[in-house]
Amino acid sequence: MIFAAMTLWAATSSAQLPSWESQNAAGKQAYERGSYAEAENFFRDALRRAEEFGELDPRFSTTINNLAAVRHAEGNYADAEQLYRRALSIEEKVHGPEHREVASLLNNLAKLLDERTRYSEAGPLYQRALATQERVLGPEHPDEAIVLTNLAGLRLKEGKYLEAESLYQRALAIRQNVLGSDPRDVATVLNNLAGVYHSQGKYKDAELCYRRALAIWEKTIAPEHPDMATILHNLAIVQLKQGKYSEAEPLLQRAAAIQKKVLGPEDLGVATILNRLATLFQKQARYSDAEPLFQRVLAIREETFGPEHPAVAAALINLAELRREEGKYSEAEPLLKRALAIQEKALGPGHPDVATIFNNLGCLQQREGQDSAAEPLFRRALAIWEKVLGPEHQDVATALNNLASSLQTQGKYSEAESLLHRALAIRTKLFGPDHVEVAAILNNLAGDYNSQGKTKEAESLYQRALAMWEKTLGPQHPYVATVLVNLGTLQVQEGQYSAAESLFQRALAIREELLGPEHPDVASVLAHLAVLEYERHNDSHAESLCKRALNIWDKAPGPRSQEFAQTLENLGTLYFYQRKYDEAGALFERAVTMKEQSLGQEHPDVARGLNKVAMADLARGYYEEAESPCKRALGILERSSPRDYPALIEALVNYAWVLEKTKRKAEAELLETRAMVYRAKLQENKSKNQAEFSAQRP
Repeated sequence: MIFAAMTLWAATSSAQLPSWESQNAAGKQAYERGSYAEAENFFRDALRRAEEFGELDPRFSTTINNLAAVRHAEGNYADAEQLYRRALSIEEKVHGPEHREVASLLNNLAKLLDERTRYSEAGPLYQRALATQERVLGPEHPDEAIVLTNLAGLRLKEGKYLEAESLYQRALAIRQNVLGSDPRDVATVLNNLAGVYHSQGKYKDAELCYRRALAIWEKTIAPEHPDMATILHNLAIVQLKQGKYSEAEPLLQRAAAIQKKVLGPEDLGVATILNRLATLFQKQARYSDAEPLFQRVLAIREETFGPEHPAVAAALINLAELRREEGKYSEAEPLLKRALAIQEKALGPGHPDVATIFNNLGCLQQREGQDSAAEPLFRRALAIWEKVLGPEHQDVATALNNLASSLQTQGKYSEAESLLHRALAIRTKLFGPDHVEVAAILNNLAGDYNSQGKTKEAESLYQRALAMWEKTLGPQHPYVATVLVNLGTLQVQEGQYSAAESLFQRALAIREELLGPEHPDVASVLAHLAVLEYERHNDSHAESLCKRALNIWDKAPGPRSQEFAQTLENLGTLYFYQRKYDEAGALFERAVTMKEQSLGQEHPDVARGLNKVAMADLARGYYEEAESPCKRALGILERSSPRDYPALIEALVNYAWVLEKTKRKAEAELLETRAMVYRAKLQENKSKNQAEFSAQRP
């Protein structure tokens, strides 16, 4: 987004000393080059000369404002705020509260507070600046468009999208209607208005505004102007959101080439575009292409700002996310913790950007199977966002969604459902009932219902999410493929195999077209198709699909996903029932190893895998070998909460079989008795859940 942020002033006095004028002009030139240290030196020298004229001389407040702008750009917010307030006080003393220069200073001070997330302080200052300009300059003056643009940006960050849209529309009308208005200013407002549409998920409207802005800039500025790179970058982001990766990449490459040529390869604008290009590669699982770009972004920002700047923290967060997707969890965590230390020091522990890191740390713990550790991190993020942004902000909905996901994995479905309903209400209020982000919550809520056995409710929500995504994103978007897979999985559970196959095949076609036939997400669909064919008793076809999926995952970069391990187990199960016990046992053992690496040795999924290893050993008569996985599985399952009674019963039965076969009949009978107790407990829970479910029906 392009903002009219700070205004650097020229002298307003007719009797100027050349030495002051030259120092002030040199400072402005250095500032515009981004040479902030050099600019500060010039402005401080100019200030010493201005002090000779007295505080009420216009040159004095001019220099104070310009020095404040430099300190602001350097990230020295406390100094900048003090200087802006001093300049404002002087201007109000000299001109009174109703003056053009007072309005300009109010805008500059508001912009600083805005960036510090002090929104409740910034908003009234913007509004006061706007009211002053309307009274002094009239309601259609170009200066008013600057403040309207900044106030709209604030409302956008507050999640007040309709108000932001209205303000940008007013700014656009001023730019378009003022005689002699620079068309580039019109393009700037169009770019920012597109950003509001983007935030609301109105990607087609956003794309239209970006293309209008691009058309203006192509006629009014050089083809290698930095603003051209900005609009190409923004247009690429909208294409990414629509899953148009092949269209986004050349836009980003062109934008990067412009920035490098005009501003040099180490410019911050270059880093911004490289960061987006790296994100595109990450979405395509092109990790080896993404990593050097993320590393370069980090290096540019460290060189420009030093190692303790929030922009450096943002680069660390992105690099950590790449490491997480690659399964390099031990490398991701220190990057996030370094980013956290930077943000807490620079912005304070209650800043929304700090909450973002807690959220990402929670996602990392969740990926490692540590949902109980993820939960308090998501709760901390939620608390910060609620306090700073209010209870109905988009980021609050994100935290609620992620916390719900953590609770679902822990079996806390009722609490998760409550959080998802709250997230759904927030997003529906902010964006309307047909927004892409609303559909995302519906998809997740459907998953929660399915876990509780509410299959009809789940199917209805999946269908709603599918219809919304198809309407807003088009039928070939990655999100559409995701919900098709979820809906297909539900149909398999319901025995609707033909319907499931149609859904899976459509998802497969989308992912193969967007991502290529060797992408891990393609393997995921193949694995689901394999389960379908297994349920249809098409064993040879199921085996072929499993092998194809495993082959893709084996060759793909990144972590060995839980789906990978599950598909190994599925193929092992197929072989087990074909009495190919050696092949089955090898696959079960490999799956357990993979789960231990990704989830830890105490995860219930590891225990369930150990049960299968034990079954393969028992089937081959390897009773002594079976005892170790039986004992381990039983220990893990008895220590875990909530209890997985079917897996516990299976572990007890397997262990009792081992004891029976190794002539320890008394011990075996004790385990069989415990299994009977757990069977009774399982039946009791099923009856209770069915009663609760029936009571909830209308």
